[in-house]
Amino acid sequence: MTRREPVVLGPGAGTAAWTLGGRFTVKLGEALSQGRVSVIEVTAYRTAEPPLHIHHREDEAWYILDGQMTFHVGGAAHTVTAGSFVFAPMGIAHTFTVDFEPTRVLLLASPAGFEHFALELGVPADSDVPPADLAVPGPELLGPVAERYGIEVVGPPWRIANPENA
Repeated sequence: MTRREPVVLGPGAGTAAWTLGGRFTVKLGEALSQGRVSVIEVTAYRTAEPPLHIHHREDEAWYILDGQMTFHVGGAAHTVTAGSFVFAPMGIAHTFTVDFEPTRVLLLASPAGFEHFALELGVPADSDVPPADLAVPGPELLGPVAERYGIEVVGPPWRIANPENA
């Protein structure tokens, strides 16, 4: 094991990409955490609402910095605002809706590696203005990439599956 070093990043620092319907800024990834954890600051829009899915390699958690989201984890819905924390253990189906745009959230995944999935599907974020075509990729692109990273898509996004409640 190599010696680990502290990491200090200022506001806005980190590898940033427009991906999965939002702006993802990797604050800590696999290399610097020696595979232990990924920490990603996300600016989420409704375009970031993913299909119902299961992570088979990592636990996933979110700390809401600003805004409001509704998480659907293991069949239960949880509407959360700034200061709230949500944890989805590996193996449990989950999705979310973005109730206020934009919502800022700190995403944590353990072990690390989720950041590679997000960055592979994105483009560098050279500005704070979202691209016009910002969206979660369709199943033909998302499915094979997700599968390579141990993520199984098991249903549509919540708003599509529940249009009467959208």
